[in-house]
Amino acid sequence: MSTSIHKGAFTAKTEDGFVVFIIGVRLNKLSGFFKWISAIQAMTPMLKELYQNPELGFLRETTVIGWRTVTTIQYWKSYEHLEAYTYGTTHSKAMKMFYQKMEKSGAVGLYHETYKVEKNESLYINMPIYGLAKAFSHVRITNELNTARKRMERTSFFE
Repeated sequence: MSTSIHKGAFTAKTEDGFVVFIIGVRLNKLSGFFKWISAIQAMTPMLKELYQNPELGFLRETTVIGWRTVTTIQYWKSYEHLEAYTYGTTHSKAMKMFYQKMEKSGAVGLYHETYKVEKNESLYINMPIYGLAKAFSHVRITNELNTARKRMERTSFFE
């Protein structure tokens, strides 16, 4: 992530109809620490593949690390792109490994949530380019976009 701070108020210029996919792993038992690390490492080849192949429909991701969890927030062009990726070789191998090595012990948990986004609003004040602005584009807020309602209800944003 770029650490260059953009002073002032910004928003993300997005396209309508994208997907947010949140996936993560949780350490349920401290004795499963090395299994947890293995689960996190399984994400690396998938992200590498996604960044190298834009035709797969993946836009960007942000990873958030907590005490017992690692969560990746991903942005996709469509649900169909995301769904198609789940049947690919790299993802299938990672899921097979997860179920074989970790599911039975309960030491590591896996979660995901998927959202189809038709409308969105974002605000970044004195921040590096982040989240939706990183996945799409980062624009300064003008009077036409100076409230959350205006940003949510924008109709001529792309003009």
